[in-house]
This record gives sequence, C-alpha cells and structure tokens, in this order.
Amino acid sequence: MDAVLIAAVVVVGVLGGLNLLLMLAVLRRLREYDDTWAHAGMDNLAERGLLPEPGTRIAEFTAKTLDGAEITLRDPAGLSGAEGPLLVGFFSTGCPACHEELPRFVEYAATVPGGREQNLVVVSGPADEVADVVEAVSPMARVVVEPEEGPLTTAFSVRRWPLFVLLGQDGTVQTGAGGVAALARSQQAVSV
Repeated sequence: MDAVLIAAVVVVGVLGGLNLLLMLAVLRRLREYDDTWAHAGMDNLAERGLLPEPGTRIAEFTAKTLDGAEITLRDPAGLSGAEGPLLVGFFSTGCPACHEELPRFVEYAATVPGGREQNLVVVSGPADEVADVVEAVSPMARVVVEPEEGPLTTAFSVRRWPLFVLLGQDGTVQTGAGGVAALARSQQAVSV
C-alpha cells in the first residue's frame, strides 16, 4: 500500500511539474505576441478615425519652435524651406508607444530630403518631462513643445500618440500613420 501511495504522489508531482512547464511556455509565447497584437491595432487607426485623411486641409495654426522660430500654416510654403512634404511627428511624454517609436522616427527623419527644415516634431507634456524626446529629435527636426490641446495638436486633430503625418506644401495631408513603418509603407504608395 505504501508503494502505491508513493507512486501516486510521484505521478501527481510529475503532472504538476509538466503543467507548470506548459504554463510557462504559454506565458512566454503570449509575451512574444504582445507587441504583434499591439501593433496590429495600429493598422486600424484610419478606420477608427484616429488618423487624418489624405487630402484633408489642416486648420491654420501658429506656433513657436524651441529655437524661437515661428511656424504657421497661413503661409504653407513657409513651413519648410525645401520642396517636398513636411514630416510632422507627434509624441507625448505619457505614451509608452511614443518611446518605442522614437528611435525609429529619428532614423527615418534623418533620411528625409531637405534635412532638419523638412521635419517638425510636436511634443506634448509637462516641460520637465520632454527633455529626452527633445534631445533625441533636435538634431534632425524643428521642435515645438506644447500641452495636449496646443495649437498644432488641435490643428491636426490629434487624438492619439504617436502620430506621423506627411503634410504637402499646400497644407493638405498626404498620408498619416501611427507608426514609422506604416508611414514609410504609405509614403511609398503615395509616391508611386
């Protein structure tokens, strides 16, 4: 009888250990898919009305960059010094996805023809929390720091962060995306 009891305890222990290993494997797999699921929702942003529609004219605005320059949509040609669309990136300090997209944006913005004058970054959040974003983007973009309901976020109807928009010289949206990879894909589709 003691041998049967010992065997039963061993079998239950082995089954419990196997169950634990299986659960750990499932949890690991779920963590791997977490990023994929999060980014899958970004593809539906346009359908949910969270991205500006191509062809939409942006409302007039006036804002000051950290360099002290005034930018305005009253004179769309004055938004950028070179020909071509203006890349506008919207980041918020309280947004985890913004911190994930920041290095991708920096890399992408560095390749935009026209350099710093063709890139504009709008950072929303308290002034004491924006330093890391400003430091990362300042070499390749003009930067505006404003509250979440500032003139640029209002003009572009920003309701989620991050948001990336290619703005034509006439002040109309060429394309918009919630991620740099999606922006690059849509920009290729626009330029074809």
